[in-house]
Amino acid sequence: MISLFFVVLASVVPGLLWVWFFYRYDRFEPEPKQLLYRVFVQGMAAVFLAGVLEMPVRPLLARSPSLPGLFLISLLGIGLVEEGVKLFVVYRSVFFRPEFDEVMDGIIYATTAGLGFASLETFLYIFRFGLGVAPARALLTTLAHASFTGLAGYYLGLAKLGPAQHRRLRLLWGLALAALLHGLYDFLILSQLAPAGALLVVMFSYSALATRIRQARRISPFRAEGDDEG
Repeated sequence: MISLFFVVLASVVPGLLWVWFFYRYDRFEPEPKQLLYRVFVQGMAAVFLAGVLEMPVRPLLARSPSLPGLFLISLLGIGLVEEGVKLFVVYRSVFFRPEFDEVMDGIIYATTAGLGFASLETFLYIFRFGLGVAPARALLTTLAHASFTGLAGYYLGLAKLGPAQHRRLRLLWGLALAALLHGLYDFLILSQLAPAGALLVVMFSYSALATRIRQARRISPFRAEGDDEG
């Protein structure tokens, strides 16, 4: 049996390293680390909620649905569910806290929740399939979760700091974008039509997130004149 120590090392440590990677960009007004740890753990716990909500689609996947059916399952039964629970974690735990005071915070908290979610998923995958799945999940799947949810987090930040009448629309737009990218990613893997296309989805999502990070830094109220936004 795989040692629990190595399972934790191969699943949780990469997630925390990715948290540190994104946290470096929150330079003007860094978030409290203890709050990030809390969001990370709650992101892990969201895996169980997602598992319950995804139970109705598992029999559908077992029946080898048509490609359109598989896409709808990937989009609504997986992408929307998983991005919804991750965004719910961020909204419930930090949206109304005073520490959430710039758009960049939405990105940081959302990527952290996504990384917590991905870490526990990897933990469970390793127990089921062995340590051989760890490298791909640490590099690709973990970044995918962070990028999808981070994009939603950008719009969460706009919803928090922008006009109240636009709040719901921005929340829904961020969730829809994250769910679409997540659903497309899963569809390409599950259908086996173009598994390499899943890598392109992750690259596109991370590139889009990097752009949002630059935008969030540019409009930060804590950015002093002459500070580097990159």
